[in-house]
Amino acid sequence: MRFPKIAAATSVVLLAAACGGNSESGGGEADSLTVWVMGTSQEPLVEYFEDTEARFQESHPGVSVEVEFIPWPDAQESITNALAGGDAPDVLEVGNDQVSSWAAQGALMDITEQVEGWDAAAGIDPKALEYGTYEGVQYGVPWFSGVRTLYYRADWLKELGHEPPETWDELVEVAEDIKAEYEVPGFAAPTDFTNGIASFIWSNGGEIAVQNGDTWEGKLTDPATVEAIEFYAGLTTDGISPQDYVGQNELIALADMANSELGMYIDGGWALTSMEEQAGDPSVIEDIAAAPIPGAEGIAPAFAGGSALTVFTTTEHPDLAFDLLTVLGDEEGGKGYADVAGFFPAYPHLLESEEYQEDPDRAAAATQMQNTRFFPTTPRWTAADQDNKILPSAVLEIVQGGDSEKVLEAANEELTSILNEPVE
Repeated sequence: MRFPKIAAATSVVLLAAACGGNSESGGGEADSLTVWVMGTSQEPLVEYFEDTEARFQESHPGVSVEVEFIPWPDAQESITNALAGGDAPDVLEVGNDQVSSWAAQGALMDITEQVEGWDAAAGIDPKALEYGTYEGVQYGVPWFSGVRTLYYRADWLKELGHEPPETWDELVEVAEDIKAEYEVPGFAAPTDFTNGIASFIWSNGGEIAVQNGDTWEGKLTDPATVEAIEFYAGLTTDGISPQDYVGQNELIALADMANSELGMYIDGGWALTSMEEQAGDPSVIEDIAAAPIPGAEGIAPAFAGGSALTVFTTTEHPDLAFDLLTVLGDEEGGKGYADVAGFFPAYPHLLESEEYQEDPDRAAAATQMQNTRFFPTTPRWTAADQDNKILPSAVLEIVQGGDSEKVLEAANEELTSILNEPVE
């Protein structure tokens, strides 16, 4: 088996040589299957897929696995072109919050019966598995998960005599002490940060939207949600978080954290690599630690991001494709990919092991993984959040002096309207 080392471009193809012979499953013969993976090729990933192909060939000798890496910015165009009759995969990775959207567009195959007969599915986080459905049909299976946590300067908190904050009150207290002692902002609350804002809402018992039958109802005017949004916006208007983060996402805060210009902020485990790249003094990274996100009265829920494995609707070998999906997504395959890609497996019991709980770089996220939530399971969520930025725009307007009651009433009407628009 040989994997050519090709620099990342729009896609990178890793083709494993077939061992000879053909296999028949799901209609017709096949000597190879194609998997589309989002991201860029890295050596540990190459090794992972080599191992995956070897496992797959134990049951399907002679069927090779061809892996194409599709950079995330190119995913929309690549999948749309595949639907239009272009080159298409058999197995496809999509963001777990995009399953319903692609299912509604006819890109994904119904795998309900196959998943029901797959023993490993019983060990998957049931909420994550449900997030792979659309209108009661299973289209995706969780591959891995990732959550955001609170990054903080462990050396500063130790010098100040503080433990990592666990509540909103403690967050404000620690942030104020950092600013007073080190003359840098204690906490960053960027306004263009739906994931972070959502954690504050959920921790206060609020919701963004709920589904009643076939209708979605925005909840941005509910008292618990309003209180959480006002608190988050107040972090800026009260001077805890500086104006530099108004209208910004978490990337500005990441750079500041890496250069000792910020005490705390919320981000995912994947941010550490970027911090290492941007740090003027690399040794600073050793002083950055993580803790669960503080909530109103304790750990706040975090959005369980990650990806799902799906079978593309045009595959000529659906049974074979699903067999490959199970090799990628069972405990061995799912954990293997999560480990090399810097995420967490979708099997909750695995997170209880010493491997995760006693590793200081993973323990906080492993704990946070026990308290997660999901955004509305509808194809219209992308339009509401990514296209119209309803929640970030409302927070921005409040920070800039808008009346929260009026702002959130208008935002809630827009959210409800968009979520209930017909899916084309």
